Amino acid sequence: MPVTYKDIRIPAGSTFQFTVDVLGGPADLSGYTAKMTIRELRNDVVPLAEVSPGSFTVNSGTRQVTVRIPSDETGTYEWTRGVWDLLLIGPLGDDWRLVEGRVTCSQPVTTE
Repeated sequence: MPVTYKDIRIPAGSTFQFTVDVLGGPADLSGYTAKMTIRELRNDVVPLAEVSPGSFTVNSGTRQVTVRIPSDETGTYEWTRGVWDLLLIGPLGDDWRLVEGRVTCSQPVTTE
């Protein structure tokens, strides 16, 4: 499966959503989940953020993964830049890296 490269910008304190097409890989996405990790550097042991498991929707019909990170989660982000990737995880333990890239996190000016 080809890995797509995409840079993203997450607005801290705001809900952030995007959708990724699954190109290649398994024929049936039933039972698949996803995982997204953000690190300052690729080989860092401690991540800047691990997106919560409930933030992913894997749609077998459209072959898409939607990531929706709620504002209460992005509101905890105090970092400004790093790298990220998104894995598609199969029910039998097979992992597929769908997309990777750089990430910036813009901090809010206006707050409640």
